[in-house]
Amino acid sequence: MKLLRLKIFQETACYLKPFAFKVGETFPLAPFSTVKGMLHAVLDAKEYIPMNISIQGRSESFVIDYQKKYIYKKVEVPQIVTTAGLREEPEPNTSLYSTMPMYQHLLFNVEHVIHVEAADAVLHALYDKLHHLNTTLSLGRWEDLVRIDEVCFVEASEEIFEATVYNQYVPVEYEETIVITNHFAQYRLPRKYTILNGRREWDYTVAMYVPEHTSIDDESCILTDGSYSIFLMKG
Repeated sequence: MKLLRLKIFQETACYLKPFAFKVGETFPLAPFSTVKGMLHAVLDAKEYIPMNISIQGRSESFVIDYQKKYIYKKVEVPQIVTTAGLREEPEPNTSLYSTMPMYQHLLFNVEHVIHVEAADAVLHALYDKLHHLNTTLSLGRWEDLVRIDEVCFVEASEEIFEATVYNQYVPVEYEETIVITNHFAQYRLPRKYTILNGRREWDYTVAMYVPEHTSIDDESCILTDGSYSIFLMKG
């Protein structure tokens, strides 16, 4: 099986959890929808492109930032110009929006290894565009820029693989292939959305968050490229 493998780095990153209103909590790794959104942006896609994706990585540490958040009261509001720090900062129009201070969780020095399975034409288009970007790339927030360290094709096959290399999202259907010594956190990762009555209706996939160096059952064959375990989330 031919896959596209990406290795990327971010100095800071926040992959905001849905409904994290009072504290800006982040997923420990970029979720499925965030990675797919980045890949769709690279392709300048106008419609949804099916891809199966394996996501693993690590971060050096976790920090907390303190930010001003805008809370909108109406569907349509005029563009807000940030005036923080000016001597005569105007009062917010409380009929349109309000503001509040909020803790924002940030990951520091974030590495990801991403494997992508898709139609051959899609993989080649991603490979070409990632090697000839005409703009900066972000993952998560606009300000969390991506440094691309590797883009290459790999051949994957089902083999015995000793342990996970990085922290990794593993779909729950592969639970029996992991040697479980502790309870692993599970996440409902946003996968894709459809527009229904003018609103986004999300579809989710459930995955375990498996720490790095977790043993894999020595009687189970898993997908690997020889260097990394690969657990594809379908979408």
